[in-house]
Amino acid sequence: MTDAVASAAAAGLRAGRRRLDAAMMGLCWASAAFGLAFLAWILGTLLWKGLAGLTPAVFTQPTPAPGSVGGLLNAIMGSLFLSFVAVGIGAPVGVLAGTWLSEYGRHSRFAVVVRFVNDVMLSAPSIVIGLFVYDLLVAPIGHFSAAAGAVALALIVLPVIVRSTENMLDLVPDTLREAGAAMGMPRSRVIRGVCWRAARAGLVTGALLAFLAWILGTLLWKGLAGLTPAVFTQPTPAP
Repeated sequence: MTDAVASAAAAGLRAGRRRLDAAMMGLCWASAAFGLAFLAWILGTLLWKGLAGLTPAVFTQPTPAPGSVGGLLNAIMGSLFLSFVAVGIGAPVGVLAGTWLSEYGRHSRFAVVVRFVNDVMLSAPSIVIGLFVYDLLVAPIGHFSAAAGAVALALIVLPVIVRSTENMLDLVPDTLREAGAAMGMPRSRVIRGVCWRAARAGLVTGALLAFLAWILGTLLWKGLAGLTPAVFTQPTPAP
């Protein structure tokens, strides 16, 4: 009799859990469908109204005066220049700094200071970096320039690449370093031929993350490089 009561109670408990699981699963699916429906609505409206205006002129003509027909050639060229120059400045410095933090100064006091400064720069608002570069490069020469925008974006990219490089190199097993040293390779050769090669995917991902998340998603370059309807020709225009 006692076993029958216990079995019935256990069966009721399992049935209750199944009902609760089914209800929570239904809520999860309903929430996902609700969000996806709004996403599909937004994307559908964007494609429906945006594809009609996406013509070759958008990529071949500069921005016109209000009310005139034109394109976005000047904005595209300027954005590409600033993006690639900023990554060209920030990526080598960031990779070398992250390599030093991981391979040479991992437990030194100076490395602690560098990590702290890097974390501060990583969380600093872009407007603060923009004001710093404005006071450093724009105000003294009296006019905006693409070089100033590129330097500001490089300062934004730099801490992201430093952090990602250090983290990726820390994931490389010490046994690989020891194997390279056992073969008589100098430490610099071990870093270049073993550590960087093992962490290559992570290093590239960190650079792309900085490129996409900070450069393509920020409007900082507009305030330092200046806005012009002309197609970009030089990084520092004559005053």
